[in-house]
Amino acid sequence: MDRSSAKVFKIDEEPKSYEYWLTQSPQKRLEAIEFLRQQYHGAQSRLQRVYRITKLK
Repeated sequence: MDRSSAKVFKIDEEPKSYEYWLTQSPQKRLEAIEFLRQQYHGAQSRLQRVYRITKLK
């Protein structure tokens, strides 16, 4: 994720986040999602899987 640039807005002039993300490429959106996922879940590379073993009669 590119953090090299930043813009400062007044509160009443702040752009809507939805409109901002519509202007970003799909690759940039996925990078942002991955960045947020890593912050929330840590450095795990995958989601955890859950298995349930049941015995058939």
